[in-house]
Amino acid sequence: MNSINEKRLSNQPFLFMKIFERYLHRNPLSFCPVFSGELSLIVIIPVLDEPELFKTLDSLRACRLTKGNVGVIVVVNHAENCDAEIKRKNEETFKSLRAYISATDTPGLEFYITSAFDLPVSESGVGVVRKMAMDAAAWYFYTENRPNGIIASLDADTLVEANYFEELLRYFDASDAAGVAIHYAHRWEEVDGSLREAIIKYEIYLRYYCRALRYTGHPYAYQCIGSAFACRAADYVAQGGMSKKQAGEDFYFLQKLIATGRFADLTTTTVWPSSRISSRTPFGTGQSVRKIMEDGGNFLTYNPAAFRVLKSFFDGIPLLFRAEDETAGNYMQQQSECLCRFLETTAFPRKIREINDNVASLPFFRKRFYDYFNAFRVLKYLNFVHAGYFEKVPVESAVAGLLEAGGYTCPDTLGEILSFLRSGDKTPGFLLSL
Repeated sequence: MNSINEKRLSNQPFLFMKIFERYLHRNPLSFCPVFSGELSLIVIIPVLDEPELFKTLDSLRACRLTKGNVGVIVVVNHAENCDAEIKRKNEETFKSLRAYISATDTPGLEFYITSAFDLPVSESGVGVVRKMAMDAAAWYFYTENRPNGIIASLDADTLVEANYFEELLRYFDASDAAGVAIHYAHRWEEVDGSLREAIIKYEIYLRYYCRALRYTGHPYAYQCIGSAFACRAADYVAQGGMSKKQAGEDFYFLQKLIATGRFADLTTTTVWPSSRISSRTPFGTGQSVRKIMEDGGNFLTYNPAAFRVLKSFFDGIPLLFRAEDETAGNYMQQQSECLCRFLETTAFPRKIREINDNVASLPFFRKRFYDYFNAFRVLKYLNFVHAGYFEKVPVESAVAGLLEAGGYTCPDTLGEILSFLRSGDKTPGFLLSL
């Protein structure tokens, strides 16, 4: 534990242990992992009908380990109403996993595998299983009195860079971060034709949206991907743990971590998710890519002008600190008509009064304001204004406008655009204009 984190925890060790105990009391464990070594990092992997699992495990075994031991929790799972063929494949995968673990020995790296077969339909899905594994990792760190232990979330079709362990341990050791979003890059080179075009467009959209939101000044502008984040065990339980949602569980949980103000991008290592189509969740990458293909490759996204409206609004937030209802109402009326109409649906002046009644300084006002106008409300705003004020535009046009506004020349091909955005997302200050 470094000096930063020793100082943060030494003052309140009893409080942190109580937070763990309260969380574990409210969230009974499905299993208790057993590891022989003292771990600094645990990677969790939910598995459902995953043909690429062993590539992922080999990728982890190829990682360098120069400081601290690492554990990997693998949970093979399916619901009770799952197709019989998938159940059979899962059972075979579990048997193969046992043989794999017995046949491999990587110093400093230890695997714990378990099954969660025939889960009740209401208690199944990737959110439930990700929670099972992360809860178990948190329990391990609690029993070892290591609240600063790191829990990393990965998927069974995702590869990692050789410095994945090193960079996670280094970053958390050198900072007081609650969590990080890890740089990612879908493996689009492995697929061809319309699928390749669709996954490239979808990742371009993800990067465009995050960058456009960051341009507005919103502090919650981070990628939220289940296979590309990590957090401290203490912060995991303090924020209520993983959601059980069947999709989007990563987004909901990460919003709470981001709201701590101790969240960051980790760009010195990369994870590479698969580009295959999956129908296991009602939305997300797989379903979005499928929809793009069904629409003949067309993918419309939010108009850059809608983000410019938000930036103008957010720039004036200090004016609302200690503002009376009339001042807040006047500020609302000064906004673009589309935003003004949206704010009216949120009882904006009353909300500003509520925030002011509970804060004593501008920094706390900002924090409470963005807790109110959070990432969910931004999405509601975007959908509202695109229903009657703005037209969605092709993602290629949106990102071209983003790049040109930032003084960059947009590359000619989709692949070149994506590569440029990936590189830019590792560069501080990249694309702050729109």
